[in-house]
Amino acid sequence: MIKKILSTLIVAFLVTSCGSMTTGVSIGNTEIKSSEIQKSVDEILTARKTVDTSQMQLVEGPDLLRNQAQFVIIKRVLDEIALDKNLSVTSADVASRRADAISRLGGEGGLPTALVSANLAASNLDSYLRVLIISDLLISNLAASGLSEEEATTQVTKLVTDKAIKLGVKVNAKYGKWNPNTATIEAADTTGGAVTPAP
Repeated sequence: MIKKILSTLIVAFLVTSCGSMTTGVSIGNTEIKSSEIQKSVDEILTARKTVDTSQMQLVEGPDLLRNQAQFVIIKRVLDEIALDKNLSVTSADVASRRADAISRLGGEGGLPTALVSANLAASNLDSYLRVLIISDLLISNLAASGLSEEEATTQVTKLVTDKAIKLGVKVNAKYGKWNPNTATIEAADTTGGAVTPAP
């Protein structure tokens, strides 16, 4: 009888755990599914097969999963800060930044290698550029108020951590442990290596 009850509890626990695994991270009321984060990971791994990575220092395995989950969080937090500060970042702004980046790379041909080297999925490029633009605007505005660039950068970091705390961030344990003091996901392998990105 006790064995039967224990079996029922274990099954219930496994079903509940599997259900909760669908959420990768949540920022405030926004939930990002694990499958969305995994999609970026798979895209990066596929792209790596198309370029020479022999001289690159690439993020692998659980670190790559954590890296992509972290990007999703920072993107969302900075979008919220931009709203708070009435910062407008248009599609034209992103397109201009993209064109500038491609020009610096010597043309479109250099983009795939640059993305792989940066551990960035091509589908996330515009979002990444938006993050850079918002960060630059925040630093620029703070510098205009009299802060040094270093002080402005430190202040932006504080804005990010404060906003993340205010929104509330929860991270699926397979990515690591969320540290609210630094607004980063820290390595914490609770799976014993059972969860790894698809090859």
